Order: sequence, then structure tokens, then C-alpha cells
Amino acid sequence: MKKKAKKARKKAAGRIPDFDSDQEAAEFFDAHGLEGFTEDLVEAPDVYFERPRKQVVTLRLDRPLVQRIKAAAMKKGIPYSTLIRMWLVERLEKTS
Repeated sequence: MKKKAKKARKKAAGRIPDFDSDQEAAEFFDAHGLEGFTEDLVEAPDVYFERPRKQVVTLRLDRPLVQRIKAAAMKKGIPYSTLIRMWLVERLEKTS
């Protein structure tokens, strides 16, 4: 039997052990499940993610140019407005 497995079984008898990595925790709970540890569980706080605020900008572009941009975006599988934003950021990074 592997050393790690023996160590994990010994830990299973008590409380939830401290883990050095997410991988170690996953292996432990794959082997033992949550039974016997329910009293050690605590409710996690709600987590809220905020998207960066963006400002809407209106550009007047020639129709053929917009069609070319849309075609390029379609090849990449992204919305054309996202592609335009990416190009603007790339250009600004090059000139800064």
C-alpha cells in the first residue's frame, strides 16, 4: 500500500486534515467522501464577482470595413465588438 494512502486513512478517523494542495484534498475526498466530516464543514460566504465597468463608444465605420471585421471575428469565433476591443488594446500596448 502506498505511503500516502496509509497517511490519508489515518487522517480519515479524525477531523478534516490540512492539505498542501487542491489535488491532495481531491484525492483525500475521492477516497473518503464527506461522511464522518459533516460536523467539520462550515458554510462558505457568498461570493460576488464584479465585471469591470465598460463605457459604450459609438464609431461610424464604412460598411465594407465592418463586414471585414465581422468575417475576421467569425474566423476566431468571437463577437466582432470583442475583436475590435482586443485590437485597440493591442495597439495601445504597442505604442505605450
